[in-house]
Amino acid sequence: MRNSYFFFVFISIVIAVYSLLNYYFIVRYRNIIPSAFIPAMLLRLLVATLVIAPIATIFFSYRGIHPWASITGFTGYSWLAFLFLFLVINGFADIALFIAGKFGFSANTVAKEVLIFTMSSSFLILLYGFVEASNIRLERLVIETTKSGMDRERIKIMQISDVHFSPTIGVEKALKIKDIADKEKPDILISTGDLLDRSIRNGNDVIDVMKSIRAPLGKFAITGNHEFITGIEESTSFIEKCGFTLIRNTYVLAGGINLVGVDDPTAYRYGAYTPVNEAAILRSSSNDLYTIFLKHQPRILDETIGLFDLQLSGHTHAGQIFPFSILVKLAFPNICGYYNLGKGSSLYVSRGTGTWGPPVRFLASPEITIIEIVRK
Repeated sequence: MRNSYFFFVFISIVIAVYSLLNYYFIVRYRNIIPSAFIPAMLLRLLVATLVIAPIATIFFSYRGIHPWASITGFTGYSWLAFLFLFLVINGFADIALFIAGKFGFSANTVAKEVLIFTMSSSFLILLYGFVEASNIRLERLVIETTKSGMDRERIKIMQISDVHFSPTIGVEKALKIKDIADKEKPDILISTGDLLDRSIRNGNDVIDVMKSIRAPLGKFAITGNHEFITGIEESTSFIEKCGFTLIRNTYVLAGGINLVGVDDPTAYRYGAYTPVNEAAILRSSSNDLYTIFLKHQPRILDETIGLFDLQLSGHTHAGQIFPFSILVKLAFPNICGYYNLGKGSSLYVSRGTGTWGPPVRFLASPEITIIEIVRK
C-alpha cells in the first residue's frame, strides 16, 4: 500500500511538470509553428504522441511489455530532454529580448528567428547528448594507506554506479562495462546503487554479460533508491544473478579491505527500511583495516567522519544535463569527484555510468572509476 502511494505521488509530480513543459512549448509558439513549418493538425498529432509517450512507458514497464517500453521510452524521454533544453535556451532568449525591449526593440519582429534558433540549438545539443551519454570516461584515483591487513601491495577497485538498466539501457551498456573490466582487470568490482529500473531490455542477456565479468576478490553491490522503486525482491534477484554480493547494513572483507554497505533511505517509503545507525555499523567493522563505506547518496553524517577511509557514492549523475546540474548541486554540494572530509576520511562521488530518463548527457559524461589502494 505504501509502495503504491509513494509511486502515485511521484508519478503525479512528474506528469504535472512534464505537462507544464509541453504547455509552455505549445502556447509560446502555437501561432508560429503551424504556418511556418507543418500543418496544424499534423502538429497536434505529433505533440500528442510525444506527450503520451513517457506516460505510456510507465504503463508498458509495469506490464513487462519490454519492446514497447523501449520504443516509447526512447521517444518520450528524448522529447522531455528537448523540452528542458528548449525551456532554458528560450528563457535566456526571452530575457535578452525583454532587455532589448527597454531600448525600443520589438520582439515580435524576430519571433520566427528566435524559434528557429532555440529549436535548432536544443536539437543539436540533444544530438550531442546522445553521443556523450554513450561514451564512458575512465576516472582514476590512487590512494596510499599505511593500514595493514591488505593481502597484496595494490588492490584495484572498479566502481560502477547508476547504470539504470531499463527499457532504454540494455546489453550494449553491459558489454561496454565488460570491455572496460576486461582491459582494467580489477580485483574488486563495486556497484554503488541504481543498477536497474523496471522492464530491462534484453534482461537475460544483460545478466549473462554482467555475470561474466571477473573480479578475483569479489563483486559487491549496495541498494540505491531505484532498487526499491523497482521492487527490492526483483532487484535483489537481478543483482545476485549478475554475480554481485549485495551488502545491506553490514560489512564484508575483500582482500583485507573492509567494505561497509548501507541501504538507501528511500527504502522507508516502500516499507523495506530498517533504521540504520551508520556510525554503529562502521564501528562494528575492524577499523585496523582500510575501510570503504558504500553509500548510494553522497550525504555525510558528522559522526561517521573518521570511521571510514573512503566513501564511494553516486546518485547525482552530476546533474546529467547542464544546467540541471546547478539545481542538483544545491541538494548535493558534493556533486561529483573527490572530496577530503578530514580526520582521515574522504569521499568520491561518481557521475554515474548510465542515464535515468532521457538517454542523454550534456557536460556530465558517464564514468567508470578505477580506484587503486596502495600499501605504503
